[in-house]
Amino acid sequence: MSDALAKLEARLAWERETMAYPDRVWPVKYTTTEGLPVLDVAVIGAGLAGLAVSVRLKRMGIENFTVLDENPAGFEGPWVTYARMHTLRTEKRLHGPDGGFPSATFRAWYEALNGAGAYEELGLIPKDQWMDYLRWVRKAFDVPVRNETRVLDVLPHEMGLQLEIQTPEGKQTIVARKVVSATGLVGAGGPRMPFDMSGIDPSKWKHSSEIFDFEQLRGKRVAVLGGNASALDNAATALDHGAASVAQYVRRPVHPERNNLRFLEFAGMFRSFPLMDDQQRLRVVRKNLETSVPPPLWSIERCEAFDNFRFHMATGWTGFEEAADGSLVITTTKGEKHEADFLIFGTGFESDLAKVDYLSSLRDDILLWSDVADLEDTSIDRAIGRHPYLGPNLECRGRTPEADRVLSNLILPNNASLVSVGPGYTGMNGCAFTSHRVVEGIVQALYLADADTYITQLEGFEHSEFTGQSNLTPVEA
Repeated sequence: MSDALAKLEARLAWERETMAYPDRVWPVKYTTTEGLPVLDVAVIGAGLAGLAVSVRLKRMGIENFTVLDENPAGFEGPWVTYARMHTLRTEKRLHGPDGGFPSATFRAWYEALNGAGAYEELGLIPKDQWMDYLRWVRKAFDVPVRNETRVLDVLPHEMGLQLEIQTPEGKQTIVARKVVSATGLVGAGGPRMPFDMSGIDPSKWKHSSEIFDFEQLRGKRVAVLGGNASALDNAATALDHGAASVAQYVRRPVHPERNNLRFLEFAGMFRSFPLMDDQQRLRVVRKNLETSVPPPLWSIERCEAFDNFRFHMATGWTGFEEAADGSLVITTTKGEKHEADFLIFGTGFESDLAKVDYLSSLRDDILLWSDVADLEDTSIDRAIGRHPYLGPNLECRGRTPEADRVLSNLILPNNASLVSVGPGYTGMNGCAFTSHRVVEGIVQALYLADADTYITQLEGFEHSEFTGQSNLTPVEA
């Protein structure tokens, strides 16, 4: 560790101590009737959102929680797995996993390693360095992550929710009063696939979110469907790895230039969107969904730097088949036939809780936007209708009072919260605001559930300001 980084960590320790008041670890501790300890919170996902929530939980005096991630340590989230851009697409001043501590921001970490001048010269953050920063945040705050742990099922429990998990040691059961599904863009339904690929050799196609060896594309003809940033990043990566050619198919006649998110990125919107009425939220979300986010110019230029790259604008796919020689024959919306050896679907993600395996025991009772809003029969409104209708702190709502009691313990700071929470739902720009809202909701819910216990403890409280003697101890249920 460099001297500058050691000094930064000492400064962070000082900031945490300075801002620690009140520092009591306060939630009531419970055990199940079977003697299993009950967690206050179980966080699913140790990426950006999971870390941001975890750091704020600690700051609020909640230590009895765990974070579950199916990936190996240090490979959580997309940054060094399936993210194939060179740099982040958001500006370098973003923050969120720091919990509000200046010395835990990316800038502080980067300057400790490289000097203040280096940060001033930095344009966009290299994605590998961003991942290194997140690894440091996890270590600096001692976030309790259980890696290589997959959630199999989430079930109702009298104490909150019961999680069935697969660990390296085998299947286990844990119980938590609150469950936070911080699973990002991919975690609320998965990749959007416009075609049934069951009849196509799976070695000849991938979605852009999948992890695979691009070396297999050396010398191959690659076709990419989609015009978003991820689609272009995958096309460029194929070119970097020696693809014979890459053809990019984009339904739009031209790339969009206006990015509505640039307008929406301000504190008033981030903090207040969930408090708007339903019609106001629908107006914003419909406008966003009908206007595609443009890919960064440098992603386009990265591809166009290769002579063996070609855009097919205003051209989608209607189907494909395997030829006798093993090649794939694509039929386009123009009626043309094009051949390729490998297909990449850069078609984004969707929100559809029916596709989230571990919610199979709960999802039928989760209230959706289609249950409460007067939606039109359009592709945009059908997509909106599949989103859960969340409360102001991103908690699920139930279709019945009993279901609501159970499901209010399930919190979704992931792609599923787009319609309810707006631009701060899971993106990096809104991370600080969303994590604050989630943790504030957890703090309030845990306290109010046990308010009578705290009042009873107050009524029996003994303390001497003169001797310092006190009977204040953690409350055990």
